[in-house]
Amino acid sequence: MNLRRGVLLLVIAALVAGGGWWLRERAARTAPPGGPAPVAGAPATSNAAPASGSAPGATSGSAAGSEAAAAMGVIEFAPGDLATLAPVTLERQIPLTGTLRAVHQTLVRAKVAGELLSLSVREGDTVRAGQPIARIDPADFEARVREREAQARSAETQLEQARRTLENNRQLLTRGFISQNAFDNAQSGADVAVAARDAALAQLAQARKALADTTVVAPMAGIVAERFVQPGEKVSPDNRMVSIVDLARMEIEAPVPAADVGAVSIGQRVVLHVEGVDAPLAGQVVRIAPGTSAGTRSVPVYIGVENRDARIRAGLFARGELRVGALTGVVAVPEVAVREQGGRTFVYAIADGRLVARDVVTGLRSRDPQGSALIEIRSGLAAGERIVAVNLGTLRPGARVMVAAPAPAKPATSQSSASPSPPALPSASR
Repeated sequence: MNLRRGVLLLVIAALVAGGGWWLRERAARTAPPGGPAPVAGAPATSNAAPASGSAPGATSGSAAGSEAAAAMGVIEFAPGDLATLAPVTLERQIPLTGTLRAVHQTLVRAKVAGELLSLSVREGDTVRAGQPIARIDPADFEARVREREAQARSAETQLEQARRTLENNRQLLTRGFISQNAFDNAQSGADVAVAARDAALAQLAQARKALADTTVVAPMAGIVAERFVQPGEKVSPDNRMVSIVDLARMEIEAPVPAADVGAVSIGQRVVLHVEGVDAPLAGQVVRIAPGTSAGTRSVPVYIGVENRDARIRAGLFARGELRVGALTGVVAVPEVAVREQGGRTFVYAIADGRLVARDVVTGLRSRDPQGSALIEIRSGLAAGERIVAVNLGTLRPGARVMVAAPAPAKPATSQSSASPSPPALPSASR
């Protein structure tokens, strides 16, 4: 029993000694060459030189630098986010909006009653002045004309008979065969015959006009906008048949605030932009209403347009600017750079390398030649200052500002070029 216990103790002692030797050998292999193993709790250092193929400022280093800059309160801007203020010239403009409508337009109505036999035009068709566009059944009107012609011939015959009777009575009166009263009756009969003849001729002319009105003609040149009847329908006088518009001359009724209407005068030029049409449209002020519109306190101003573009149609929405003056040598910023928050109006600017929020007083709003909106800064900023020219949301004033360098163009590389070798690992030593 004692022998077994002694053997077991020897085995345990051998295992402990072997484990200690294995731990010492492992520590010797993992220790860095040229120095002792690092002490627990002390900062680790490395004396190994950078491996071939690696360069300072690698991507991982840049990302770490950006994160460190953000943690230290640094805001990095792209070059296009900033702008340096300089004196500019702003045109004073009054915005105008309205709907295009044709100056000349008409409704063609039936002048006589009857069945519509034909209507030869449809929406979008071009017509010329005097062109026949519809025909109403003329049978009744032709019969009426023949009736009036017969009545006119009868009246003319009766007039001739009355004139012969008057001439005979005149000779008899001269010879004393009839009295003056008989002659006066003959004179009166001749006058009645003249009136009857004239009435018959007038009725004939009226009947002929009604017959002519059965052929409906376009009263003006233009384009058919809408038609209201179809062949076969019964039409009455003043029934709408078609509407015609002339798109050669158009106008816009644009409301102008009462405070600005004093700067508007007849003949001023206006540049209009019509929806669906890329090219701008030139117009001019042709009329100004004598009073304000009820409820809006604005004055209607009418802009005339000479239309030579077949794409421009009545009813299209148009907007434009009426130039009424210019301001020179003013400081202006993009509209998106002006921020309003908590009752303040301010612009983010750069001063001494830090971001600041400058309270500003704004003035005239205008547009540059490229169409970008600009706002005049009356106080708070001066020419030469650098501002944040875009809307980047809420920023932190007081933070340091960095401007990122433009990204260099990547050189073309061959697919067969060797990739850089990974960093070399220190060799293990015993």
